[in-house]
Amino acid sequence: MNALQASKLCDVTGIVSIACGQHGCYAPQALVDLFRGEQQKNVDFALPKALTSTHVEAEQGVLLIYDITCQYFVHLQDQISSWLSFGLDIEAAIGLFHIHAHKDQCFFQYATSFISGAAIVAGEILESLWSSLNAIFPTARTATLAHQAEMLDDHTTDSNHKKTLYC
Repeated sequence: MNALQASKLCDVTGIVSIACGQHGCYAPQALVDLFRGEQQKNVDFALPKALTSTHVEAEQGVLLIYDITCQYFVHLQDQISSWLSFGLDIEAAIGLFHIHAHKDQCFFQYATSFISGAAIVAGEILESLWSSLNAIFPTARTATLAHQAEMLDDHTTDSNHKKTLYC
């Protein structure tokens, strides 16, 4: 999540996005506005969009790395199961920078270091992706909602395009 908030008068107070932890690419159609704080329903909308737009198949499975997974994952299947491919297995993890602020129980259950098949992944790719968007936020704060969405779309698409050119 990244803050766009300049004052309490803002319609959009932040954004949430889904990105590939391995490649660092934003998932198309999975950048969602936040209104008055980070709400899980916004992530509930972005996650199925990301899985659909990136063509994730049920047999692939998904490792969802989110800094509040221990809270978010509790009701995830109930919230979005009707939008998911039948048989899709979603495993939960917390990024290695955020995990140390959680209880010890969360560390052993959700740290990517202990999840079979997770490889060596910090799970914090969005933190580095946000840094390139920070340059446009002063302009985005004062833009109309439509122009703001277009700016964010242009910059995230450009980020993905650069990764395809230089990888």
